[in-house]
Amino acid sequence: MNFIHFKKIDSTNAEALRRIEGESKNGQDFLRALDQTVLAADEQSSGRGRLKRAFYSPAKTGVYFTAIYAPQKEIQEPALLTASAAVAVCRSLKEFFGADAKIKWVNDVYVSGKKVCGILAEGHLGPDGKIDAAAIGIGINIYPSDFPAEIAGRAGSVLSNNSSQAQNSGGAHADIRKNLAQDISQKLFDILGDDSKIRAALDEYAALSFIVGKEITVIPVIGDENSAYAATVLGIDKKARLLVRLNNGSERALSSGEISIKI
Repeated sequence: MNFIHFKKIDSTNAEALRRIEGESKNGQDFLRALDQTVLAADEQSSGRGRLKRAFYSPAKTGVYFTAIYAPQKEIQEPALLTASAAVAVCRSLKEFFGADAKIKWVNDVYVSGKKVCGILAEGHLGPDGKIDAAAIGIGINIYPSDFPAEIAGRAGSVLSNNSSQAQNSGGAHADIRKNLAQDISQKLFDILGDDSKIRAALDEYAALSFIVGKEITVIPVIGDENSAYAATVLGIDKKARLLVRLNNGSERALSSGEISIKI
């Protein structure tokens, strides 16, 4: 793993995609050389989530990093990247902080009912129109922060204000952030490098979901509230699709869109 650290950057995903695009022009061997490169930052000035939404990325309270995945074969099921990353995050948060992390389909990790992590996987199309590399961005709120009003109701941190780990100061915070980014990235690469580990991670992804059995609102066309409908979550399948039952009894497997749930 090649770990590169920035004090501040616009976006680790944006930088990863710039590097992927640049090396792809030199040929596939150059692109493959980027595999397992991790770009981490203490702060992002233009962090983003899905649909180019801003991702709050202040200094000192979190870690923001992107793992570049450029395998020998094309990436056929990009949804598995997000699912694998979510599992890697939950495993590391458990090991580092004893946190009981859960997953909200499709790309959010929650602790104590609050979103503490967002994941954004962005693919790069090769000359044949297939995905030949991906930037898997992960942003985690580790320490308490003053969140902007628009996200304060749902955003949280892994550690609480009264946690002894949160009260420690000095270089310990920086070391924890760096070590966490490296640990999650290594876990992610280990999963993606083995089909049997991917299958096991998908089972874990489903088991870690806290929305199974819950009543949700599905928004299939993001931003279009008129397209929303109510459903009950039945589970998550082997392709990381959300299985739901509508009020009329019909069932669907969702691979995209958004859901909302009262937590």
